[in-house]
Amino acid sequence: MKGFFFGILALTTLVVRSYGGPVESTYQPTQSYQSTGQWYRDQEWNFDLFGIYAFTSQSHGDDRLLGVDHAWGGSLDANYMFSRYLGVGVEGYGLAADDAVGQASGNLIFRYPIPGSHVAPYAYAGGGVLFNGSELDDLVDRRFRRFHHHDDDTEGMGQFGAGIELRLTPNFGIINDFSWNVVNGDKNNFGVVRSGLRFAF
Repeated sequence: MKGFFFGILALTTLVVRSYGGPVESTYQPTQSYQSTGQWYRDQEWNFDLFGIYAFTSQSHGDDRLLGVDHAWGGSLDANYMFSRYLGVGVEGYGLAADDAVGQASGNLIFRYPIPGSHVAPYAYAGGGVLFNGSELDDLVDRRFRRFHHHDDDTEGMGQFGAGIELRLTPNFGIINDFSWNVVNGDKNNFGVVRSGLRFAF
């Protein structure tokens, strides 16, 4: 999973340098085909496959959800762009944390394809649920070492994030993004870095 994650990140860096600028062509039909409108259509479905890395806002001993400082996992997304700039999506991911953690959420997406390029920055925000977080104890009385045990199977969560997409063809691209996940209580919040592949139709 780490190799996949860093491989996609390195490939994105390499390809952005060659594809990020304006497309030049002396043949007009090809130039028209490679316009922003062809790389990013007004209406399209996107299906994504990610490798992900999560890290907590607290140290290992203080985090109440993941039970670890960081975790690796995988993610699947499905999005529908009802215009070139706006869309909605659903996502789900799994993390190999102290206990396995799963997530399901829905998001509103804003995308801005840069004119004359293959590149589109995007931002998203939404909410959902987390499943099977670590069952940890909160210290409620330091003097007598009294604990309160948590065994909830689900927690509500909100998230917001931003990223960048690079289309290699009108139907295939590379995506990288970062999101911050806000869960019940400030000791449960965590960040997620994702890197993966996009299939657009």
